[in-house]
Amino acid sequence: MKTKLLLMLCLFCASISNYAQSSASQSGIAVQGIARDANNTALTKQTLNLTYTLYYRDASNIEQTIYKVTRNVETDAFGVFSDIIDPAAVNNSLFANNVAYLKIEKGTEEISNEKLNHVPYAISANNGVPTGSIMPFIGTVAPEGWALCNGAALPTTAKALIALLGSNNAPNLQGMFLRGTGTSPVNNQAGPALKATQNEELKSHLHGKGTLVTETAGNHNHASGNYDKLLSITGNNTVNSVDGDSAMVQPDLANVAKMSDAGNHTHTISGETASTGGNETRPVNYGVNYIIKL
Repeated sequence: MKTKLLLMLCLFCASISNYAQSSASQSGIAVQGIARDANNTALTKQTLNLTYTLYYRDASNIEQTIYKVTRNVETDAFGVFSDIIDPAAVNNSLFANNVAYLKIEKGTEEISNEKLNHVPYAISANNGVPTGSIMPFIGTVAPEGWALCNGAALPTTAKALIALLGSNNAPNLQGMFLRGTGTSPVNNQAGPALKATQNEELKSHLHGKGTLVTETAGNHNHASGNYDKLLSITGNNTVNSVDGDSAMVQPDLANVAKMSDAGNHTHTISGETASTGGNETRPVNYGVNYIIKL
């Protein structure tokens, strides 16, 4: 017995759209064919057990399975059968980044092995963006075809994204801002390397003294009251210092060297101002989850 496929129609719909559709609408790949035996006679009103394998060939030309399923289909009065297989949106990136094939087998008999003709960008742009795109999201569970950027393990089917990241885990962007890599044309400052992070930093700067001053001491001397101190005495007296004690020998004040006037002056400031602020420098912000396209 031989089974022939007359038509294979490929529909890639990641999800039901927002437009009104009939209840019969489905997403996936619609397959339609006609079954005939070795004599080219249609196999009517029969049940066929078919295995569908969606795959692509890697750099070594080895088949890599994307999705595989075995199911029974019924032929009509003309030997025609129809079926829909749904490899799920999580595999869209594999279709977008590779040439995909659909192989149909009946037991050990291969009855079809055809390349899928599709528009890669239409698939990779599912939800509007290609694999590896990052966007803010206010939900806590990533939508289909996306993953939260929380450092968790990625699905093994996200091979294109894993290859881009060089890791089996999503980037952990919790509590982070995004910044373009390379050097800014505005201030000539470098952003982080691609897929790398930069630590927090405050640009080096100086502060002027502002209105901080010391008080002026004023023009004064130390020639009165208890501050009447002598620095030295000349002549026959042998007194080394006089502090106003009447019992002491009074020197010849004409020969006394007294302290000079201090004059108006200021003092330099030392130490530091009191600390203020929190644990980081940040602008006004709004909390979101980042998600990345599989």
